[in-house]
Amino acid sequence: MTITTIASITMPTFYDKARNLNNLMSWMERAARAGAELVVFPEQVLQGYLPDTLNWDGKVVAWQMAQAETVPQGESVQALQQLAIQLNIHVVFGMTERHPERAEVLFNSAVLLGPAGLTGIYRKVHQPGDEKHVYYPGSDFPIFDTPIGRIGMLICYDKVFPESTRELALKGADIMIMPTAWGYTGDGSLGDNDPMVDSYTLFGRVRALENQCWMIESNLCGQLGNLHYHGHSRIIDPLGKIVADSGTTEGMALASVAVQPAILGARSSDYLGYHFLKDYVPVQAPPSPLTVHNRHAQPLGGNHE
Repeated sequence: MTITTIASITMPTFYDKARNLNNLMSWMERAARAGAELVVFPEQVLQGYLPDTLNWDGKVVAWQMAQAETVPQGESVQALQQLAIQLNIHVVFGMTERHPERAEVLFNSAVLLGPAGLTGIYRKVHQPGDEKHVYYPGSDFPIFDTPIGRIGMLICYDKVFPESTRELALKGADIMIMPTAWGYTGDGSLGDNDPMVDSYTLFGRVRALENQCWMIESNLCGQLGNLHYHGHSRIIDPLGKIVADSGTTEGMALASVAVQPAILGARSSDYLGYHFLKDYVPVQAPPSPLTVHNRHAQPLGGNHE
């Protein structure tokens, strides 16, 4: 039986890319020493997430524009890629990605690196609040084949929409990876009783169970701008059980798991013998009347299969 060790990191981020890069590389080395073959980091951990999602600020846009990098040519991306190769690990991290041909086009992206270098890019499809003023939306939920399994990615708000993870599962994802910047409702004084922590937990466990595959979540901690983050980076199994949790402060959720046997069990005998994807009947639902379908961005976004 093949066992894979997965690490999901909770860490703060700062409006200081060099500092963030050093912290990322330090955690990669620490996770690798712990035996991790897959290391997952939060959303926008390289440049720092927006200071608020409901308060547009031109200085914030200018910061992200100045700090964005192309993939894999960017200096920070190159450093992370070289370290992933050196450590022989897979790494997922969040960043502001600049379109390779259109400098004014930015994406909120998750980058997958591996022992052979760049493996894939996912560009966030669902954008809340002021993300719409900074980033272009992605247009697809791609799957990437790796030695540790088929990996699909989503970012934060994508988790609210069941179609996101269902598409990944229907495409054959074994492991769904979600970098996130999921904050408290307020200043964090309610701790785990904060309703946003409850919804974070609910969405994560349900998305794993309803698709009967692994869900790896990595969240920020501490304060950045006006937002306070609750951590709880997690490894969730195909039955929706939280296998490992980092807690609310900087740390690592670490677990050694049998990726494929757990999926086979969940889809055969472990849940009353029900295989949800086999029994799934597609529903032809109309698009929302309140939004413009975001696939208009496809000519700029493209696919990174």
